[in-house]
Amino acid sequence: MALSITSRGTIDEKLDWAFSLYDVDKDGHITKQEMENIVDAIYCMIGNMLELPTDEDTPQKRVEKIFSNMDLNLDGQLTREEFKLGSKSDPWIVQALSMSTSDDDKS
Repeated sequence: MALSITSRGTIDEKLDWAFSLYDVDKDGHITKQEMENIVDAIYCMIGNMLELPTDEDTPQKRVEKIFSNMDLNLDGQLTREEFKLGSKSDPWIVQALSMSTSDDDKS
């Protein structure tokens, strides 16, 4: 089901799935530590394949930037709504969620 959502789901479905991925303890909030663990794993996978801006060149910097844009009530954690709203306003995230394969275009 996750593969289907990530490849063919709506942006809202993809964001709900992504939120559940980051919300490791399933308490309905994403903490900086939860996000940092996932972002760190992503950075390890991409290695030096991408040249990142200096304000995003470490997992910690990326998470701080994300939280500064998404944590609307400044409580140090992201609700599902904050995450979805913030993700939709981040061009990089929107592009990543909107990617489709040629097979997707045929359906």
